[in-house]
Amino acid sequence: MHIEGPKNPSLQAILDKIEQTRNYTPKVGIFGNSGVGKSSLCNALFGKNVAKISDVEACTREPQSIFIGTGNNGIELIDLPGIGEDPARQMEYVALYESLAPELDLVLWTIKADDRNYASGLEAYQQIFGKREGLPVVFVITQVDKTNPHRDWDWNNFVPSEKQISNIAIKERDVSRRFDISAKNIISVAVGEENPNEKYNVIELVDLIVEVLPNEKKFSFAREAKEDNVSNESRQKAERGVWDSIKDFAGDAWDTVKDQVVDKLIESAPKIFAAAAAFVGGLFKKWF
Repeated sequence: MHIEGPKNPSLQAILDKIEQTRNYTPKVGIFGNSGVGKSSLCNALFGKNVAKISDVEACTREPQSIFIGTGNNGIELIDLPGIGEDPARQMEYVALYESLAPELDLVLWTIKADDRNYASGLEAYQQIFGKREGLPVVFVITQVDKTNPHRDWDWNNFVPSEKQISNIAIKERDVSRRFDISAKNIISVAVGEENPNEKYNVIELVDLIVEVLPNEKKFSFAREAKEDNVSNESRQKAERGVWDSIKDFAGDAWDTVKDQVVDKLIESAPKIFAAAAAFVGGLFKKWF
């Protein structure tokens, strides 16, 4: 939830807000049944060996928390038990999801490409997120290399065939209709089981996540994604998100502190965001 800052915060308060935004640790909920490829997806996204998600009893009652990062910078992944894995615990799991939702910055709801039965997940989604506002939910259809006809997958370029592209689009429309969500919040991906450099639509997934996150949260996710998964456009959007949120926080004080704050925002950007920070800084010096 976005919280407005005071109308005239001090320069130090604004600088503290920059530090807080740059170092924020986002909390991402990973929803989906065992076997959907959550750990492979996270490894591909962040370029680090995530401890195998759900490497415990498949029907564990407790969410598994995994921190990726070093020092103050990182991201927390919350892996939740699959809704459909134990019908006897359906109500318990739904209650668990509901209790955790307010703590999350983002939900990645994963569905396996060849999964046809998501009735239990649909019921849970509608109950928990159907009317909830402010929490971005991205549906990720995983393992699309297994989409029929799976023998047609282009393994040399790690992309689907034309027929598979057609069937993937049908799957996305089906998920959109059943869950009553915009097709813009659905993306289909594939990740190589042995070669982490084999990935389909992972950059586009990062683009989508940066797009749907609120301004003050865009940067923290882009910061933790594997460098070659973050497009120049996403870097600029992530930086712009930081700057817009700081400008909003500064309120009426912005015109007074603008020059010092712009310099601080550029200085505080990590090296891989330097070009994006310089670009956004140029816009703010000229127009804002």
